[in-house]
Amino acid sequence: MKRLALSILSLMVLFGLFEGVLQIREIGKKGEILAGRSPEDLGTVEADLPLLYTLKADWQGKFNSHGFRDIERSKAKAENVFRLAVVGDSVTMQMTVPLEKLYGRRLESLLGETLPGWRIECPLFGVTGYGAEQALALMRTEVLDFEPDAILWQFHLNDAADPVIDGGNGGLGRYYDPTRSQVVAYLRRKVDHILKKRFLRQHSPGLEHMDLKLQAWRWDEVGRVVDKVSEMSRDSGVPVFVVVFPSFPGGGHWAQGYSDADMELYRAMIERFEANGLPVLDLMPVFKGFEVAEIQQEPGDLWHPNVRGHRVMAQAISQWLIEGGLINKFGP
Repeated sequence: MKRLALSILSLMVLFGLFEGVLQIREIGKKGEILAGRSPEDLGTVEADLPLLYTLKADWQGKFNSHGFRDIERSKAKAENVFRLAVVGDSVTMQMTVPLEKLYGRRLESLLGETLPGWRIECPLFGVTGYGAEQALALMRTEVLDFEPDAILWQFHLNDAADPVIDGGNGGLGRYYDPTRSQVVAYLRRKVDHILKKRFLRQHSPGLEHMDLKLQAWRWDEVGRVVDKVSEMSRDSGVPVFVVVFPSFPGGGHWAQGYSDADMELYRAMIERFEANGLPVLDLMPVFKGFEVAEIQQEPGDLWHPNVRGHRVMAQAISQWLIEGGLINKFGP
């Protein structure tokens, strides 16, 4: 018994030491995210799971009173207004693009110009770093309260990322991770990394694009989210239209960006949305009409379009919605 008690005590001491070391390291990691700022300077604030964080209302005059990068909106919709809520990640919110040049704001103008007699509103619900599960939670907890006639879901290839483990949000998921034990958080990341490498090696050896590797690894999780979005749409009577934003190719050329295995998975992803009754606009064929450098924010940024890219998106989405008859039935 003494030997057992000594072994347990030794393990507890080792656990405590390891926890202390990781806690110190995590303080350094959070300092890197803050980059010399105080937590009050962040435009984000802690929120309940699965959101993890939301944007601060009225932050530095950049967000509206509801905590979104958009003009001020009322939750109650006026009469004779068609309201298309735009939900997405950093592309929808993109701070490096002037507000009026974001594709969502351009879309509101384009639809208004193309459909005379209509009163069109496209409130923006973009939050940097949000993945698929967070987008679903946002639709449920915020977007439906604004009485949308339809929802446009901007789905990015990297939206399969786990907001804490994969860190596709500039570290915000890790910063707001509610896990108390850093040993537990560390083991979660390490085990996920090991299992992902083994899975991809055995089941998806031909995948090359990093975001599609994430899609493959988290295929079931994202599939459950798509199922729930479809269910939410049916229950609320609010149609959800999906716009798939393809990550830009790492080499800067579409011809070299995606392997055959990448494209096979990409098509399966599109088909999964459609099988759930969610109309899809795939932006890859649209983007391929341009050199990557013409519509990309900057070389090496796989995830964000520049001002021209946002204009191209808005034009393609507007044309798709109107010519596909997706919103015409709502007539003024």
